[in-house]
Amino acid sequence: MKSLFDRKKIKTGKETDREIKLHELSFNYVMNESTVLWQLSQVFLLGNTILSGFIVTILTKTNIENNLTIIFLSIIGIIISLLWLFSYARTSKYYEFRIAQAKQREPKSWMLFNEDGENFSQGDTIEIDCKKYSFGIWRLSSLWIIKILAIIFTIFYLAIIIFLYKGFFG
Repeated sequence: MKSLFDRKKIKTGKETDREIKLHELSFNYVMNESTVLWQLSQVFLLGNTILSGFIVTILTKTNIENNLTIIFLSIIGIIISLLWLFSYARTSKYYEFRIAQAKQREPKSWMLFNEDGENFSQGDTIEIDCKKYSFGIWRLSSLWIIKILAIIFTIFYLAIIIFLYKGFFG
């Protein structure tokens, strides 16, 4: 798909200063929500990585007496992962809301969030000045990757609990 930003297609609009300021404000909100979303995910990812590494270290260096401690830490890990999913869902809704506001306030001739931006985010290949840009692998949104990571950590903690619970009480 040929981009509207291809040099041959750029149009000059008659946007008012107010429209430009509103769009600039909306863009800044989108960038802020995007930053918050990624920082939040990085904090939870770091916390889960440290906790799971700690659990694996305990598992490999100690005997069966620590099973209750590991089960307790795994329950904490599940809680952290669920909090990650819930806070991610809430924060991503703000991000989606800000994107919608930016689309609404965008002057028709710009097509930053509407045409090119939306098509690119949905996996379409966009062409600008004879160069093609595409979105990642398998059209898998980076927003889904965060959900997948949180679910993987949750499954990891559940597997440890099941494994140790059977070994301790079975």
